[in-house]
Amino acid sequence: MSNVNVNKNDIIKLIKSFIQDLSFENPQSIDENNSGNNNNNYIDVNMNVVYKPYNNNLFSLNFKYILDCSSKKNKKKLFNLELDYFGLFQVLGENNHNQKLLTEEGLKFLFPFVKEIIENITRRGGSIPIILNEIDFSLLKKTNH
Repeated sequence: MSNVNVNKNDIIKLIKSFIQDLSFENPQSIDENNSGNNNNNYIDVNMNVVYKPYNNNLFSLNFKYILDCSSKKNKKKLFNLELDYFGLFQVLGENNHNQKLLTEEGLKFLFPFVKEIIENITRRGGSIPIILNEIDFSLLKKTNH
């Protein structure tokens, strides 16, 4: 039986993933919520990832994705979305993988789930639907908190 969460080239296996926290706010009134008001907007994206190692070659990632969208026309907020998505992973093979590599590989597993959730919530949230592009996680900089 093959495992859909791993292939022979992977260095990690996804054990479990789920939404830890999700918030969506659409403060527009019924009169404001139309395609004329929802074009040509400011979209601010903020992503943060917390890596946590465990025993037995396990680690977790908490992927926080925040979208703030406001109108360029009248500066009003169109929506705010905050998603915390959790993934638990097992390191395959040798234990000498560094945190940056494990984080990048873990995000490749989690991002399709995050992308689907954000696109679905914004589409159903009564505002503009957001379509996310793929991300090269190796280009993201590391910050310490």
